[in-house]
Amino acid sequence: MIKIYSALITDFSQADYTKQYGLLDCTLKKKIDVKKKPEDKMRSLAGYILLWRGAFELYQKSDFSICLNEHGKPFCDFCYFSISHSETNVVCVFSDNPVGIDIQKIKPIKKRESYRLFNSAESEYVNAKNDLISKRYIEIFTKKESAVKLMGIPLSSGKIIDTFSKDFCFETQYKDEFIITVCSKNTDIL
Repeated sequence: MIKIYSALITDFSQADYTKQYGLLDCTLKKKIDVKKKPEDKMRSLAGYILLWRGAFELYQKSDFSICLNEHGKPFCDFCYFSISHSETNVVCVFSDNPVGIDIQKIKPIKKRESYRLFNSAESEYVNAKNDLISKRYIEIFTKKESAVKLMGIPLSSGKIIDTFSKDFCFETQYKDEFIITVCSKNTDIL
């Protein structure tokens, strides 16, 4: 089972944000409090609103704790989830197995011989069609980001992930000017 929840940060009222902030433990509150821009705080809280909504709808959980691994990846004890946001869009994915999600707005990308975090095959794929460089770059980037979220490692480790290998299963969607990718482990590997 994989279920995606999505919203805009404008979908929630100030009361929703205040209520969600109150549900968080001190560690998560500190992560939000250090953010300087109100929009950054809203994006983080909107992700947690989706998490609490999905936890209740899918697992009948309304009172639970979120822990962080050594790299800051949030997790809980009754399901797997991942949260991502870009500009005013927020997504949260739930699964019975490890999962990661990323959303990014498609922005102009300059052609380069190679791209940081990409291997040669990924860079060749991005550069194969000049009119698709930006879309393909963001596609590969969201695959990398969703995979590192699944694994609970920092993005700086993304170079070790080969998005063309059969180790992961990627589902990529285009939503307006955004690309959303969900990553799960490929269960067909023996």
